[in-house]
Amino acid sequence: MAAIALLHAFPLAPAMFDEQARALRAAGHEVVVPSLLDGQTINGAEPDLTVLAHYVCSMMTSAGHAQFGVAGLSMGGYVAMALLRVAAQRITGLALLDTRATADSDAGARGRLDYSERVLRDGMAWVPDASLDALLGETTRRTRPGVVAQVQDLILAADPVAVAWAQRAMAARPDAGAELSVFRRPSVVVVGQEDTLSPLPDALAMAAALGGVPVAEIPTAGHLSAVECPSGVSRALMAWADRIAPGAP
Repeated sequence: MAAIALLHAFPLAPAMFDEQARALRAAGHEVVVPSLLDGQTINGAEPDLTVLAHYVCSMMTSAGHAQFGVAGLSMGGYVAMALLRVAAQRITGLALLDTRATADSDAGARGRLDYSERVLRDGMAWVPDASLDALLGETTRRTRPGVVAQVQDLILAADPVAVAWAQRAMAARPDAGAELSVFRRPSVVVVGQEDTLSPLPDALAMAAALGGVPVAEIPTAGHLSAVECPSGVSRALMAWADRIAPGAP
């Protein structure tokens, strides 16, 4: 049995990992799915992903887990890599899903700041139309209307203040290559084959930095692979969780 934190994507919520959490718990693992985008998490702090990393640590401590594996998708992956900066000794394994280790370009950071300002001014109503084409793969947009509706509902339910805070925090995040290059506990990288935001080259670069760990490609999935093809992502996480369980070879 392994203790695992599942860290959700931006601008979604813990519910995006419902199927993976069920599968891991059914296999005997203890799973915590923190909410990274609410006022309690941020609590007036300056925008910095290490705030979320410390919050994850506090949740795992409260759940009785001194050490734990962490799996993060997109923003959740950024928080997972921030955990390597602030609490690497607690991390028993790392799963990075549809994310990247590099910092934003100047243009990318400016785009996040513009987004932050707009969401504070206008709320969340405009975000699905502006985001879904990038967040979801072409196959999902064409053939999975239920998934499109699910993601839209999760976006619209997000707290705009927390969303704006997270964009500013992500814009300021550092490159995580140094942390990955020294982390040598069981790891896996997962990527949707139709992910255009953090495509296969980003996944391969992280896998190489982690010492040549496995890369699981999820067919017909875009950036939100855990929502678009949940069973495929569940299988990848189950195999990884078995490797970090106490007593695993």
